[in-house]
Amino acid sequence: MSDIEKKFRNLIKTTKALRAEGGCPWDKKQTFETLRTYIIEEAYEVIEAIDNGDISNLKEEVGDLLLQVLFISNIAEEKDLFNLSDVLVALDDKLIRRHPHVFGDRKAGNEKEALDIWNEQKLKEDNYKSQEFSKITPSLIRAIDISKSYSKSGLDFPSEASILLKLQSEINEFNEASLSEDSVNIEDELGDILFTVANICRIKKINPEIALNKSSDKFNERAKIFLRLKSEGAKDKDAWEKAKLTLKKRTK
Repeated sequence: MSDIEKKFRNLIKTTKALRAEGGCPWDKKQTFETLRTYIIEEAYEVIEAIDNGDISNLKEEVGDLLLQVLFISNIAEEKDLFNLSDVLVALDDKLIRRHPHVFGDRKAGNEKEALDIWNEQKLKEDNYKSQEFSKITPSLIRAIDISKSYSKSGLDFPSEASILLKLQSEINEFNEASLSEDSVNIEDELGDILFTVANICRIKKINPEIALNKSSDKFNERAKIFLRLKSEGAKDKDAWEKAKLTLKKRTK
């Protein structure tokens, strides 16, 4: 048995001990449903560590995310649904099926061709059924998934310029709706703007969740500097501009 196999077996034993008789009361109470929040939190903490370039923290956060996988598998095993071995075999089988250009006789000369093969294999496995789009997925990511799926059937913007024109058109419609004070119409038009923004992200290959988090963090830092400068007697406009300059110097 290799060193990594021993360590993985020890980790599995540890996680099972947490839920066994004499284990941790909190861990023993966890269910599929209660773990949902922690799975999301740990995934975002992995992303944050990557964004911060914090490799030491990244190692820890990847471990925390792995813990959620093990807990889910252990709970499933307790219920005689599946076990970790089933998860590993299913994943290994899927990776081999979805990569015939690596494990078979297909050829993929670049990233796009490889992705097309993956999606083609996935469609075959789904018996060519219409794709379902989970509403649990973050809304902007779901919008990208839907658009990407139908773009293969010709439902797509002909150019980047056309999607920017579409965005301006949606903003104009939102402005008109705002004048009516019809909250349902305003919501619809704002949704159209967000859907169009999601498509811009898709075409530019930008993850909207990551982009928005970065902008939110930037505003948060600028706002904290603004409040500090205000407390020192600066006027609002001056404080905001100074905060902007201070933040720029920090990021250089």
